Amino acid sequence: MTCIIVDDEPIAQDIIESYLEPFNQIEILGKCSNAIEANKIIVEQSIDLIFLDIEMPHLDGLSFVKNLEKRPKIIITTAYREYALEGYELNVIDYLLKPISHERFLKALNRVLAAPSTAANSLQSYIYLKVDAKMVQVYLDKILYIEGLSNYVRVYCEDQTLITYQKLSHLSDVLPKNIFMRSHRSYIVNISRIKSYTSHDLEIGKISIPVGGSFKEDLLNALSKYEA
Repeated sequence: MTCIIVDDEPIAQDIIESYLEPFNQIEILGKCSNAIEANKIIVEQSIDLIFLDIEMPHLDGLSFVKNLEKRPKIIITTAYREYALEGYELNVIDYLLKPISHERFLKALNRVLAAPSTAANSLQSYIYLKVDAKMVQVYLDKILYIEGLSNYVRVYCEDQTLITYQKLSHLSDVLPKNIFMRSHRSYIVNISRIKSYTSHDLEIGKISIPVGGSFKEDLLNALSKYEA
């Protein structure tokens, strides 16, 4: 994945660059101080993702996005809340308010990585989870279910179980909702991995997972679409 950072503040550029450093599959093709510099790169090269400030000289970020013929994925990075609605109307991936914390940045980036790819040969998508002191790549189709335990979660995969110190609600926001659903206040399930179900529980592998009352209707409606 290729990206550019568009911000007239060098410190802001450097922060985003440092946050991206562990992600070897994301290549930064340029750091631009205004939209004119960014447009030159976009015309000459294929760009998948733009980290975009709004208040910049010559042309503001939102006007820049509106004038793009082919629009990459956009993550807005700004100190101004008042542009949030207009940003989301442009279908941006996320809207980050400065100063941007590492945790909030990771949440936005995971949304990009979990989004379906338009590439014909890209059949899998993934997220990164912080496990101990490193970021671990986890393919979504390998995840069976996720269990929330206070301030950390266990992610049960085909070949491993990972513990990451974040809340279940955070993963619920990040993961694609057409694949992953809450079945209970303590569980997220990969609906393609459900072997059998009733209105009270689900079977994934050899594990029985409860269905909570507040999540039952949405979950059963989603599963009913696959009934013969």
